[in-house]
Amino acid sequence: MTEVTDYRDYLSRSDEHLRKVDPLVMNLLVAKSIPSLASLNVQCYVDLRDEWAAALGQRLTAVEPKFYQNPLRYRSHLSYFRMLVLCEFVDRKLGLAYKEDQRDATVVHYTDPTDLFLNGVMDTRRGTCGNMAALHMVLAWRLGWPVSLACVKAHFICRYDDGAVTFNVEATQAGLGHGGMQSPPDHELMLANGLPEIAVRCGSDLRALTARELLAVFIGCRARHMADTNHAEEAERDYLLARYLFPTNRRLYESQTELSIERSEALFEPGEPGSPQDLAGWLRQRFGEANKRFNAVPDYVDLGNPIQ
Repeated sequence: MTEVTDYRDYLSRSDEHLRKVDPLVMNLLVAKSIPSLASLNVQCYVDLRDEWAAALGQRLTAVEPKFYQNPLRYRSHLSYFRMLVLCEFVDRKLGLAYKEDQRDATVVHYTDPTDLFLNGVMDTRRGTCGNMAALHMVLAWRLGWPVSLACVKAHFICRYDDGAVTFNVEATQAGLGHGGMQSPPDHELMLANGLPEIAVRCGSDLRALTARELLAVFIGCRARHMADTNHAEEAERDYLLARYLFPTNRRLYESQTELSIERSEALFEPGEPGSPQDLAGWLRQRFGEANKRFNAVPDYVDLGNPIQ
């Protein structure tokens, strides 16, 4: 396989080829395209990940007999037990934790791209959902496990999916010191995050991403950094490319649409066809009748037995 040094070389590759690409390399090549990270030595991080994966493999060999002593405790699935050991390893051995200044923040500006990409969390052992989930994933990938990222709105989790068994892993709980694993089912994640059924039905959220879609969300992270550092033109290009690769993702759609509408102010005179004002008029015309019907609904409707 020809060595790739620019993430854009992946764009012409087949899905079969992309499935064989190391997601750590894919992530870091996108990061390396950001000027402040141009000097990244990708191989150093590959070597470090492989060192950690080897240590994790040794840990698994030592503790797997615990699974067979009480398989019901681990859902009677060895892969669930193995992911639990991975989470314990990341928490206790690597000392990974969520960035303290961002854990409770309601708004975050990603002016530092290391907050989004794997080099940041591997260097400092502090991360965000953007790179903590990715670290869990690349360790699992190195061990040959069918683990990918999954989207929950703007949040990332890990998702194990071997075609028969599926479960989620909340990767941002590392740093609590207990070495455990949170594996909330889909319905709990939907309820906790206000995620509607259409988000799952359309293929955006709560499913294991393909390799091409992983590339899309990594490019989306680059776009977020560019937008937060006032490089709107470059951010829009990134979002458009990410949407091309992952067209059903709702978060990419929202971010790209908002940015494109803002940028259109520099392309059109106010009120000209194609301007934001023209778009607003079209939206009023297109959805006006629907809004009238919606607004005609009484403020109070007795639905009888409420939905629990």
